[in-house]
Amino acid sequence: MRKYLLALASIVFLYPLIVDAQNLGGNPAAIRWSQVNGRQARVIFPAGLDSQASRIHYLATALDSLDEYSLGKENRKWNILLLNQTTQSNAYVRLAPIMSELYMNPAQDNFALGSLRWDDNLIIHEDRHMHQFSNFNKGITKVFSFLFGQEGQLLANGITIPDYFFEGDAVWQETLVSKQGRGRMPSFYNGFKALWLADKKYSWMQTRNGSLRNYLPDHYQVGYPLVAYGYEKYGEDFWKKVTTDAVKFKGLFYSFNHAIERHSKITYKQFREDALVYFKEKTLASSTPKETLDYITPPQKNNVVDYLFPAYVNNDTILVTKQSYNEINSFYFLINGKEQKLRVKDVVRDDYFSYKNGKVVYAALKSNARRANKDYSDIRLLDIYSNKQRNITSGATYFSPDINEAGTEIIAVKIARDGSNFLHRLDAANGSIIRQLPNPQNYFFTQTKYLNDAEAVTAARHPDGRMALLKIDLQTGAAENLTSFSYSVLGYPSVKNDTVYYSMMDVPKPDSKAYSKAVSDKLFAVDVKSKKMYQLTDNANGFYQPVVNDKGEMLASAFTAMGQLLVKINEAEIMWKEKDSSDIAVVSNISNMKTNHQNFLAQPALDTLHARTQAYKKSFRLFNFHSARPYVSDVEYGYDFYGNNVVSTFSNNITYRYNRNEQSSSFGYNAIFAYLFPYLTTGMEYTYNRNIDTALGQGINFNSATANLGFYIPLRFVGGKTFKFLTFGGGYNVEQIPYIGIGKQVLDNVAFKYANAFLSFSNVSRQARQHINPRWAQAITLNYRKAFNFFETGKFVGNSAIYFPGLFRNHSLVLNAAFQKRDSLPDLFSNNFSYSRGYEALNTRRMYKLGVNYHFPLVYPDWGLGNIFFIQRIRANSFFDYSNSKARVNGQLTEIINRSAGGEVFFDSKIWNSLPVSFGIRYSHLLDTDLQNPMAKGRWEIILPINLIPN
Repeated sequence: MRKYLLALASIVFLYPLIVDAQNLGGNPAAIRWSQVNGRQARVIFPAGLDSQASRIHYLATALDSLDEYSLGKENRKWNILLLNQTTQSNAYVRLAPIMSELYMNPAQDNFALGSLRWDDNLIIHEDRHMHQFSNFNKGITKVFSFLFGQEGQLLANGITIPDYFFEGDAVWQETLVSKQGRGRMPSFYNGFKALWLADKKYSWMQTRNGSLRNYLPDHYQVGYPLVAYGYEKYGEDFWKKVTTDAVKFKGLFYSFNHAIERHSKITYKQFREDALVYFKEKTLASSTPKETLDYITPPQKNNVVDYLFPAYVNNDTILVTKQSYNEINSFYFLINGKEQKLRVKDVVRDDYFSYKNGKVVYAALKSNARRANKDYSDIRLLDIYSNKQRNITSGATYFSPDINEAGTEIIAVKIARDGSNFLHRLDAANGSIIRQLPNPQNYFFTQTKYLNDAEAVTAARHPDGRMALLKIDLQTGAAENLTSFSYSVLGYPSVKNDTVYYSMMDVPKPDSKAYSKAVSDKLFAVDVKSKKMYQLTDNANGFYQPVVNDKGEMLASAFTAMGQLLVKINEAEIMWKEKDSSDIAVVSNISNMKTNHQNFLAQPALDTLHARTQAYKKSFRLFNFHSARPYVSDVEYGYDFYGNNVVSTFSNNITYRYNRNEQSSSFGYNAIFAYLFPYLTTGMEYTYNRNIDTALGQGINFNSATANLGFYIPLRFVGGKTFKFLTFGGGYNVEQIPYIGIGKQVLDNVAFKYANAFLSFSNVSRQARQHINPRWAQAITLNYRKAFNFFETGKFVGNSAIYFPGLFRNHSLVLNAAFQKRDSLPDLFSNNFSYSRGYEALNTRRMYKLGVNYHFPLVYPDWGLGNIFFIQRIRANSFFDYSNSKARVNGQLTEIINRSAGGEVFFDSKIWNSLPVSFGIRYSHLLDTDLQNPMAKGRWEIILPINLIPN
């Protein structure tokens, strides 16, 4: 019993770490939503996405009917929201509320997610998450659901089912029901292959939690081999049995691991080792020779560095985009082995850029100021000689641009909000459209390069998911195949004379003469005139973004255990092995996965769907209460009930509190209406049977009722080199206190009224993985509150911070300041002034504080205990605080100075291999007398995350 109570205590302790993924008010108010509503799914979509909505609804329903590899028989009805106003290429499924959001802008990087049509790619992956959550509400998990609603199931599932299973199982489904999926793509195995080739060995906890100094595969790459091996070795019901036992908490701690052992008859350690060995044998030849590659960018100790998209400025100078665990994405020159920084790159969705004759073009992100789910992708043009950059377009959605030899014209991929896709020729001077090239075949264009003034080459996706290199006529848009269409992903074309160089996955047919067990993305070339295709390299792991100089030397970005490094291949080392399209596998099958569902996406019905649509009202299930959270403090206990509507325009909660000292109870309601701009807030609370002790020894009872009404305007300005956020608003608050019982006879009822106004602004540069703080940032918050009638009192508080780089790359200097001013009447408001650390905070009429902080890393231990607790980094902060205030001491107005100096040590950790938690200890040495604790000379404190304890 004690073990169960200990587990429950730890669960409640971590409960607030649940993350809300919805963007409240993120969608433009002008959107009129429609829906395809069925028994198992409701697809909600804006105008222009009717066909995609019908297809997604059909596929979601059809996938739910598959019995093979099922995790259970339950099928919840899911709300699937299609978002087309953002350039983000992603999707998620969540509980609280039950919904999924699919971001409909397709990704440009073919090697990341493959070449299947985007709506298919999203739904076959996300539907598996819907299936998982539908069947992971059993046993003790159901008790969590009863106590905490949908967030309760989410919490229990997060405790019992590792994140690698959720994503690995979803990748399994996308591979099972299509002719591609990441499980068939060599690029998906690059991470583990890089470690195997470099003979890097990391512990399981390091693999699960990642590192701030070493490259480790993510939970998608970790999960798929384990899930696929489990299905192939132990049968299609293996994971159904494992997950059913896990969500029932069989074994309580490590229930998932114990379930694997129970149903596989081997240890969990042996199971995962067997799975990775199995896929090592499938993706690397058993006798793979050690490659001797000529890296022109050496690896760095305790850092992972990526050099991407090399471009020759001349035979000796290379332009590249570089990023690492301690540096954000920047343009660099590589000159005879030395690096010279050109400039920081603007915020981008995709690292791709093109270069010709001193000009760089790339697509950069720009946010919509008001709506988080709306943004743009605009073209930037950079002159490498003057280092001046200008915007070519504004408020557009362009991707993968290239510039012609003369520097007068740009060609770019245009993705419209309705999903249509075209190549646009743009004037390089002003961004005006010269010509939109027709696309009658409905290809999806990705990276595109000029062949000459009349033609371009593009890596294009066919609607059925196959890919080819196409030659495009720049006048008519006519497309001519340079390579045949296949499910072998290709991309990153570059042009030298009449030859196009590119990367392509190489998984030959087993009966082919070119068959090799080492599957990877290799370098190829095609002659534009003869259309002959050549294999150029036979690398064991992925080579990408090839480029050739006038000497015939080739550069490529090679995936290694130390990052993507530039490898140089001399002309004599290039294979130039002619390759026939018959050597390319129609469908690659890296593992022994059954292929009986690979034609799932080729159903004839998918091309003729016209599902019945109807309007979807934003007010549908407006309150939609889905979850409950306990509230625990020293003297108060309670429950909060939370609700959100699906289209994220309304959020509300109901609260209950019981005060054990007063034996009083309170009920409250709060809501945010985010459909319009500004956002409107309201709240009310009623407390009854409160009690005040009097000097006569008899208590006085009273009730209280509060109400508030307010607004706020959140603005974001993401673009260029920084993220800027501005939020301001205000509100009006009223509290009525009617006395009851004996108090009613001796005291008059009273009312408090006050208004508040606030403003917060931050301007933040991007952070690399190892950065403790942004290297450049400014933040300020201002808050003014004014009470009326009972006390005419007011209070102003301001806090600010400025961030600078430290002496070394991962060090950070932070200066902060705070100011407070209020009148001499009793303070009715909460105290949010940042006082000198170590002192009992004063609250006087006028006070200010100055602080200096210097943050720096100490060590990256990458050490954990029992798959429960893992430390990635230990860092320190030395500080000095100075507070100045004025108050009456013994009747005299006195200036009070409180200075402190000290240090903090923080542990950046993960709990249960997934939940990031930073905690620390602080020692403050007091340089002056603490008026409220005169004997104190120093103070030790434990620092916990503010969201770790329920509030």
